[in-house]
Amino acid sequence: MGQITIVCPHCDYSKDVDRARIPARVKSIRCPSCQTSFQLSDLAGAAVPPAPAPEPTAPVAVIPEPTPAQPEPRHLPFAFTGNAREYFGIWIVNTLLKIVTFGIYSPWAKVRSRQYFYGNTLLEGANFDYLANPLALLKGWLLGAALFIIYTLGSQYSPLVGMGFGLLVFLLIPWVIVRSRLFNNRNSAHRNIRFNFRPAYAESYKVFAGLPLLSILTLGLLTPYSYYRQKRFLMENNSFGQSPFGFDARIGDFYLVFLKIFGLVILALIAFAGSTGALASLQPDFSPDSDVVIGALVPVIILGFFLGYFLLFIYSYVRISNLTWNGTHLGANRFISTMRVRDMSWIMFTNVLASILSVGLLVPWASVRLARYRLSRLTLYCAGDLDHYLNAAVEPTSAAGEEIGDIFGVDLGF
Repeated sequence: MGQITIVCPHCDYSKDVDRARIPARVKSIRCPSCQTSFQLSDLAGAAVPPAPAPEPTAPVAVIPEPTPAQPEPRHLPFAFTGNAREYFGIWIVNTLLKIVTFGIYSPWAKVRSRQYFYGNTLLEGANFDYLANPLALLKGWLLGAALFIIYTLGSQYSPLVGMGFGLLVFLLIPWVIVRSRLFNNRNSAHRNIRFNFRPAYAESYKVFAGLPLLSILTLGLLTPYSYYRQKRFLMENNSFGQSPFGFDARIGDFYLVFLKIFGLVILALIAFAGSTGALASLQPDFSPDSDVVIGALVPVIILGFFLGYFLLFIYSYVRISNLTWNGTHLGANRFISTMRVRDMSWIMFTNVLASILSVGLLVPWASVRLARYRLSRLTLYCAGDLDHYLNAAVEPTSAAGEEIGDIFGVDLGF
């Protein structure tokens, strides 16, 4: 049945042709005898062979590739697992060795202490690491100690020299801040990913030298704005691996904190004036100039001043710290700080009292207690996965700024 006979309708010429040799696209042919073209559909009994139907094949199931499940947003609390007994052993050895070596052991003491606090600070079960080399810190410590000795001796030799050197130290502070943060960040890591800091020196001089001077000239009106810019500078120039931190706190919130502090100062002055007036009205012979009144009031005034300063310091520290952390984010992940003034006041007061009464031996207990509270009130609102951050290459950094800042009291703990 593979052969068909094609007959020309004009001259009756015929020929047997294999059906499979006729292409499916051919619709007409030419007769080799009379050279007349005709349609294949005109043939009687010789229809164009249909194209062979494709053999049926089994359907192929298309299985989409599974997309990785995205973790639900969650709150990851920080935790501190250290205890006073362990840290006391580190602290007492550090203290004795610093005394015996006239301070030369200070870099090793700093590394040991920070390694303990970093290693006991956990986020999602992973601790932080402090990777600084004590020898690098020693070079910076020697430079800082030399500057401090020159400053001390120069101040005793000539007040003018002391003022000039003090001005030099003031001008060095922005540079010290950048170098200190740069050194500490590059030697801090979490999950083997290092932190970093962008050395924006020009901006540092604006926010740590220019704005404080303008705050003085404006009688303090720019002080909240100065604080806001300094916190933004310290946070926005941080990075975790290749991911930069962001800062979106509002200036108005900083002004609100300072307005409340100003209001508390006014209330304290009114209360003091009111109590003095009430005492004068109850005692007709009350004389502010008498020795009895002076002897009784002066200690009360001094105690009230220090107590008021202490409470205002704690209030500003807690509020500004909460504002700073709550305005900081790392990509879609945000920090949440919930420290309370009441709790911090009690902790700081009892820490200071215990340290004084123990002649400093309870300083490790106070340090661990403070670190535990601060971290217990800090949470990371994690909107994704912490494993997607990529490490970035960091270069070794001099510790000169870190040690100069430490010796001259520039505290910028992250």
